Amino acid sequence: MEKKKDEMKNNKTIKDERIRKDIKEEEKEEAKEKAKEEEKQEEPLLKELDLTTLFVWFISMLSGKAWEYLGLIMNPETKKLNKDLKKAKIAIDTIAFLFDQIKDALNKEDFNRIESLLANLRMNYVEKLKES
Repeated sequence: MEKKKDEMKNNKTIKDERIRKDIKEEEKEEAKEKAKEEEKQEEPLLKELDLTTLFVWFISMLSGKAWEYLGLIMNPETKKLNKDLKKAKIAIDTIAFLFDQIKDALNKEDFNRIESLLANLRMNYVEKLKES
């Protein structure tokens, strides 16, 4: 009688382990499928970003650094004003170069915005240069 009870317990334990194993495998498969679906949803967003869009984004990032190097905005990390006209000139010249490369592909709004940004950066650079 004891042997039968032990056998039944062992059989039940084995069945429980199989069920747990099956559930884990199902969960893994579901997770894989979910990850694949998320990848598919992200792909169109990445494909939509063309070179012009990336350049406009990069120009906006560079302009922030240019303003910072002109000493007109605070460094967000150090909370201090840093003035480095050499680095400001490099940032401004890089923006000008990128703008020249993509200006024909820009819509009118982006074209005007970047052209105005570049003019403002250059004027402020000249002012800061005179102060030095």
